[in-house]
Amino acid sequence: MMCHPAPFDRHEIASSSKTFSKGKDGAVTLKNLAHSDAHGRASRKRFARLLWRAFPATSERDLAAKAAPVLGVSERQVKNWLRCENDAALRHVVAVMTLACGEEIFSLIEGRG
Repeated sequence: MMCHPAPFDRHEIASSSKTFSKGKDGAVTLKNLAHSDAHGRASRKRFARLLWRAFPATSERDLAAKAAPVLGVSERQVKNWLRCENDAALRHVVAVMTLACGEEIFSLIEGRG
């Protein structure tokens, strides 16, 4: 038995915050949220920069290895964030912002900044 999503009204389908959209043939499909809008792309880029700041590393692989256990996600997920392929959940954004700001404060105290 195949499971089909519940029907949406036209306002829900038109909204850019929904994960489903209606194709020309009328089929309901998943949206690729990583390519939805300029604001989203800019937010993902800022988050990637914060990851580099919060987890100083020499490579993407090294950063993913450091960040994944701290954030409770896979290394692959961290790499997807670094490549701006996925949005991070608010809990991850807040955690990374806290770490990045803490690193900035300590660097100023130690005279590194």
